[in-house]
Amino acid sequence: MQRQRVSHGAFVAVAAAAIAAAGLPACSALGGGGPGAARAVSFRHDVQPIFDQKCVSCHPAAYPYLDLRPGRSYGQLVGQSPPNALSYERVVAGRPNLSYLLLHPVDPSRRGLLTRSDRRLIAAWIRQGAKDN
Repeated sequence: MQRQRVSHGAFVAVAAAAIAAAGLPACSALGGGGPGAARAVSFRHDVQPIFDQKCVSCHPAAYPYLDLRPGRSYGQLVGQSPPNALSYERVVAGRPNLSYLLLHPVDPSRRGLLTRSDRRLIAAWIRQGAKDN
């Protein structure tokens, strides 16, 4: 049996389709478009605490190319390319389906680190424009 190689572009297309298929629930807290106004997701109050709890123990200690500590993370995410995928941006404001932060393959030892809820909240923040708020 011959193994088929999947190109990086094909991988990204499949990953983007999976993210789009997951979607966000119709929940006003995440901007799902339910009745009433959706609350904005705050980088400082909603996203950074996820990084503080789950990411800063390794970023930047074990992974110096990305510092996710408070006061540093926003500037290293939005509009910045990762060193291992220069044709991408870590966060493309308004486009979670193009944001490397959500597309890149996760280290298998860290697969369950971010919950589905964490990823949805980060995607909602990106979809709302990835504001430094």
